[in-house]
Amino acid sequence: MQESIQKNSQDVSIAFVVDASTSPVQIGIPEANGWTAIIRSDEQALEGLFSASEKTMKETGRKISEINRIFYCEGPGSTLGLRIAAAFVRTLRWTNKKPAFSVFSYNALDLASALAPDRECTIQAPFRMGLRFVRIPHENPQKSEKKIIPEEEAFGQYPSSYHLPDIRKRSKPVSPKQTLTYDLSKINGLADLLPISRPCPEILPYNPKAPVFKKWSPQVLLKKTESS
Repeated sequence: MQESIQKNSQDVSIAFVVDASTSPVQIGIPEANGWTAIIRSDEQALEGLFSASEKTMKETGRKISEINRIFYCEGPGSTLGLRIAAAFVRTLRWTNKKPAFSVFSYNALDLASALAPDRECTIQAPFRMGLRFVRIPHENPQKSEKKIIPEEEAFGQYPSSYHLPDIRKRSKPVSPKQTLTYDLSKINGLADLLPISRPCPEILPYNPKAPVFKKWSPQVLLKKTESS
């Protein structure tokens, strides 16, 4: 998979990164081991994507029309931000007529592993109230296990995890020493993006299914008691 991305990279004008999984929105043009430019915007997702894109192009002297490869964060993260970013990337793809135009997606949990002090560590992120994402590392980053488990179980089984910030404060507080700053400027450009990215024919936000926990019902026992 990575070979196909690298082969595609040989005939591109600009690689473009779009990440609205959290605030601030981040837009950038990556190089082999760094960034030509990366802009962060604290505006709302829609305004932030457009203003950061405009600043990125102005800073580099490039044009949106020169893009023919996009790396897009599918999530997890802000539901609204992810949906707006997906629509933004779809628009770029529809308006770009280059035959070689390609879109690749990456998971924020995989990218977070490149920000952690130890890439072999477990990564956690808040999901819904009482639930957390847990990423179990694998030698192939794309094969890392991602699961959703109850918060108490996540903290209890993986106490040494590093954590993505809980912007909405829906989870138990985590030690600042174990909380990662989700800053794309800290990764090594394409060197870190390529191993975690895959072709994205359908540009849709990451949408894992939450586990369903069935509650015990005494109805059957009650019926048996009544009939006896």
